[in-house]
Amino acid sequence: MDCVVTLDAGTGSGRCVAFDPGGRPLASAQEPFRYRLFTNPSVPLVRGFDLDPRAFWGALARCARATVGALPAGAQVRGVIATSQREGCVFLDAADEVLYAGPNLDARAFAEGMEVEQRIGAERLHRITGHAPPYIFPVARYVWYRKHHDGSRVARLFMLNDWITYLLSGVAVAEPSNAGESMLYDVSRREWSAEILDALDVPPAILPEVRAPGTCVGRVTARAAAETGIPEGTPVFAGGADTESALLGSGVYETGETGAVLGTTSPVQTVIDRPLIDPRGNLWTSCHVVPERWVLESNAGDTGDSYRWLLELMFGTADTSAYVGAEEAMRSLESAPRQVYCHLGPVIFNLREMNPLKPAGMLFRFPLLHVDRPLRGEILHAFLESVAFAIRGNCEQLSAATGRPIPVLTVSGGMAQSPTLARLLATTLGVPLAVATVVESASLGCAILAAVGAGLHADVSQAVAVDPVAGETAEYDERYHRWREVYGKLTGWTL
Repeated sequence: MDCVVTLDAGTGSGRCVAFDPGGRPLASAQEPFRYRLFTNPSVPLVRGFDLDPRAFWGALARCARATVGALPAGAQVRGVIATSQREGCVFLDAADEVLYAGPNLDARAFAEGMEVEQRIGAERLHRITGHAPPYIFPVARYVWYRKHHDGSRVARLFMLNDWITYLLSGVAVAEPSNAGESMLYDVSRREWSAEILDALDVPPAILPEVRAPGTCVGRVTARAAAETGIPEGTPVFAGGADTESALLGSGVYETGETGAVLGTTSPVQTVIDRPLIDPRGNLWTSCHVVPERWVLESNAGDTGDSYRWLLELMFGTADTSAYVGAEEAMRSLESAPRQVYCHLGPVIFNLREMNPLKPAGMLFRFPLLHVDRPLRGEILHAFLESVAFAIRGNCEQLSAATGRPIPVLTVSGGMAQSPTLARLLATTLGVPLAVATVVESASLGCAILAAVGAGLHADVSQAVAVDPVAGETAEYDERYHRWREVYGKLTGWTL
């Protein structure tokens, strides 16, 4: 039996999943990542996150060993490929020692991000990279590192998935989907931006050669084989950023198709066949993992992370039993929605009106609380409504930018497994919803790339199947507009 092995370095955890050529998971393992959190007393709202490189690679290596060890007898690993969180990056010296490693959460270079905008210009930076603002991106972190450390020691700058590829094969490459998240990359030309490198005095030599996702770049070294259990000599393929990989894993790769990856955050992306740059400077433009395709992105912000926090408050835990309990509590409600409106976490992407001090809360009837108390299921239901409303708002932004309606929305990721949220999304959007059947859609997307690269499939059309969900009524249209009205007012407030 042939199979491909995927390594996925997400924001919260690392995992390894092995797939057969039909996209069915054969074995998997997962471990949480832990970061060192610190603050700058002079900028208390800005938080830094350090990634321990040895612990990071150790967790992924253990997952790989467990997964390979659980494969059916006679299984042949035909390739290995990596995906990762976007914006996470690593700086190495000439001896491959890690000088800096930070996840996508690391905002220590906030001030340097403002310097980058001043030197290049916010509009020009967005025009080249398709992204803004640069505060958490590697471009700012490199400027920060050079300011506070010996920048001459930096010999390589890797995005996390490319660093995993390097650890597996010893070959330094980058790929377009996550190179674009460095803000050192020209998203239209699909090459490192000479203009940005020149303006910031970044040595081009520290940036790897860019190769297409799914390209065989090397083979598993003896050292990597000993660490991961993946057989030495196994082909290593260039991977991709987790969001774009998840799009492919859920079958979203043709022009005009739209997908939402409902995870810790919820990016919403429409596939385009040219590098459309939002003239308002709000939406992001990135390269897809599929050749000659780009994506235009809006983002619903903290969705899965906020829901986990809410479950911890209500159930004392956020394990599987809490998610099951939440669904049971929501199923027990009457069909008609109660007047509870939630504004905790989900957002409509707007880079020009970011407000870290914006209030959050929940609205319900008062002073009748002593006779009309919202139930736990109603509060949970109202939160999932807010996710659906935010997704709709972001879809409307994408439609306005592309000039095209969204006929179908494909959703993937952990939160897509909630039947309540799937129904609310279909009802709120008023369009058919397709739900990916494989939770690890980013891993699956990379597995598809590796399977094509290994010759197991002719092209990427072997994407995972999706299950349709239909909305029940249009009753949520009025509730959506009420939610938007309060949302707009809260955006302008400060606490």
